[in-house]
Amino acid sequence: MRRASGLLGMLFITALIWGCGEKLTEEQLRAKALDLENKEQWAEAAKLYERLVKAYPQSTRAAETLYRLGITYANNLKDFNKAVATHQRIVKDYPNSNYVKQSTFMIGYLYANDLKELEKAKTAYQQFLQKWPTHELASSVQWELDHLGQDISQIELQLGDTPADKPASPQK
Repeated sequence: MRRASGLLGMLFITALIWGCGEKLTEEQLRAKALDLENKEQWAEAAKLYERLVKAYPQSTRAAETLYRLGITYANNLKDFNKAVATHQRIVKDYPNSNYVKQSTFMIGYLYANDLKELEKAKTAYQQFLQKWPTHELASSVQWELDHLGQDISQIELQLGDTPADKPASPQK
């Protein structure tokens, strides 16, 4: 009886260890998340990105992982609040990252175009221009500010060409 109970205990411990799953390395988790992205399994990819950042918050690629997560939430899962929160995490937790500028832009963009929270969009855009007035996205940010709240179909783009739906003005 004692032997059987010891054997059952060993089996239980083995099953418990086996059931907890293997500890994946950072690169293994990243590869799995990218594979899920490639298969367009967005919700599963998002879960793995969250797991990756939680397991490796000090990684040199943590901000990149969060950026991919934010884009996945916005573009594929259409969860704009989670997308904003994810980009805000980058700005707050990884202020020296290469992704802070793009995330600040995305915060404004998501507030303006998807969540329709124009004051929050304006604040994010103004912060962007104050911090990075010469960044390559600055002209896009200024355009967004200039047209905040306007429907894109109502805005006449000035690209130097005459729009197809308007007749060209006669030359003199």
